[in-house]
Amino acid sequence: MIEQFQHKLTTSFFMWFDNFLLSKGEAYTNTTGEFFYYDDPRVDSDYNVFGSPYKQWVTDSSINGVTVPTGVFVGPRSNPHNGESGRPDGFIFDFENGRVLTPTTVASGSSVTGSFAVKDFNVYFTNDTEDDLIIENKYKVNSRLPSADYNYIEPYDDVVPAIFLSVAQAENKGFALGGMMDTVVQAKAVVMAEDPYQLDGALSIFADSVNEIFTSIPFTGYPITELGDLKNNSYSYSGVKEPYETNTSFYVDKVRTSKLSDKVKKSLANELYVGFIDFDLQQHRFRFS
Repeated sequence: MIEQFQHKLTTSFFMWFDNFLLSKGEAYTNTTGEFFYYDDPRVDSDYNVFGSPYKQWVTDSSINGVTVPTGVFVGPRSNPHNGESGRPDGFIFDFENGRVLTPTTVASGSSVTGSFAVKDFNVYFTNDTEDDLIIENKYKVNSRLPSADYNYIEPYDDVVPAIFLSVAQAENKGFALGGMMDTVVQAKAVVMAEDPYQLDGALSIFADSVNEIFTSIPFTGYPITELGDLKNNSYSYSGVKEPYETNTSFYVDKVRTSKLSDKVKKSLANELYVGFIDFDLQQHRFRFS
């Protein structure tokens, strides 16, 4: 199947949302630390896995001040800073799972250290309903707060604090002679935060996103590979969107924010603070063009 309107919307909205949160809210923390070896049967036997305590890492180098990793220091524990190694040495940086895949020439007992920026909120696209996200409450907390439990974070599963994006419904209305449509899409974000400050910050940032426009980017513009690394070894949202800025943009027509009541919050398994962001997104377009 060739790419459709919904595919472009999903890619464009996700990339814009992540960039807007990071740039307007400076919602990340630069950190330096140790990576911990662990076995992952899903990873090819040509690699060893060293995980950090956090995921997701920031990929977007257009964010001012952010540390996007290109290398790590590897060496025996007696001399851990034995030189920096990176992609030219066969290393893979898995930004989604917060880890580094190294050639097996790097022994499992090696010291691996490096710097990266961890997001205040992971961002995921989901098909789960709001009720499923809140009531099932199946997500592990990957706290951004200082903790004595300093080890690798398990890969693959979604963790919180996080924001879960979804597209609820879309409607086409006639707009102009010649078949131009006014397409209105209702998108939702469920925010799961560690504390009220974090929650209020995310809700405030996107309440102020009304009247913003964002570029329509095809799925091929999505920067992450199947291994979680960057397709071209680097990614800048402003750079990726530039070739597509002549495309018809999406317009943020309305934004509504709300919070889960304290009464309902008490029934959750985790001590999370939950909020909601509802977007009306709009694009004037010709169908199937």
